[in-house]
Amino acid sequence: MRSSLILASALAMGAIASPLLEKRYIVTEVDLEVKTVIVYVTPGAPAPTPESNHGGHHHGRKSSSKAASSTQQAPPAYTPAPPPPSSTPKPAPTSVYTPPPPPPSSVEQSSEAPASSAPANNGEHKSGDIQATFQSGADYQAAVLYHHNAARANHDAAPLEWDNDLADRAGVCAKNCDFKHFIIDESGDGQNLFTVSGDSFNVTAGITESWYKGELDAMMPYFGQDNVPEDVFHSVGHLTAMLWKSTTKVGCFSHDCGSAMKVGDQPSSMNKYTVCNYHTAGNMQNEYGAQVSGPKPNANLGSWSD
Repeated sequence: MRSSLILASALAMGAIASPLLEKRYIVTEVDLEVKTVIVYVTPGAPAPTPESNHGGHHHGRKSSSKAASSTQQAPPAYTPAPPPPSSTPKPAPTSVYTPPPPPPSSVEQSSEAPASSAPANNGEHKSGDIQATFQSGADYQAAVLYHHNAARANHDAAPLEWDNDLADRAGVCAKNCDFKHFIIDESGDGQNLFTVSGDSFNVTAGITESWYKGELDAMMPYFGQDNVPEDVFHSVGHLTAMLWKSTTKVGCFSHDCGSAMKVGDQPSSMNKYTVCNYHTAGNMQNEYGAQVSGPKPNANLGSWSD
């Protein structure tokens, strides 16, 4: 039996076309096409076909009121320490990895908002392949926090806390089943998106493999600089949103859109949709140097199944 996973990601920083923020920010939207493909293959099954690949969307970022600083020198090249041995294969950002298919009970899952109980910071969570099946509730929240905060710990950023209001606003966007950013209530939230096809939501794969590890190499020359070039931003904006030091809270919502999912205004087979909202929003021009530190020398990049 074979199941496939296709992962597409996008992000938005701040309130796009938000009247509340127009006096403070200049919004720049950059069109791009990003394709991050992760395929589940059961050993012994036929190889997946090229027709399963799909992805891409728009990115945007905000400008702060500060004057641009002079360009700083990029830090020395960094080579991360190898991750500890694990029985689970550790995929490269765009490589094929082969966790087992989820249990049958994961196919039909609730689309309700996350439970009100919030795990603390980087606390206990269920590791392993079962994380691919999480959609809501305490286990879902704990996995979201663990993977965000494991990445932030590598960059001297304090752990995030779960926020139900952010999750509720993320849910409004996710239930639209349209792969584009939707910021409500003039909230000024930051926002990351991804969508997959298959029976599972694979939230931790989106966070760790796509948003973080998938963009780390592209960001390496720009750690310590006050700005990220416009032609680079689309390749690093998810990561910098996750690592932004003044961000303190996150709330995510995953929804099964079934056949209603659209990507680029076209019907899509990527039926599982996840939205994460952040407070405060990051990716402010002229502030990257202070807000996004480079990785520690002993940083362990981890895996989606940690």
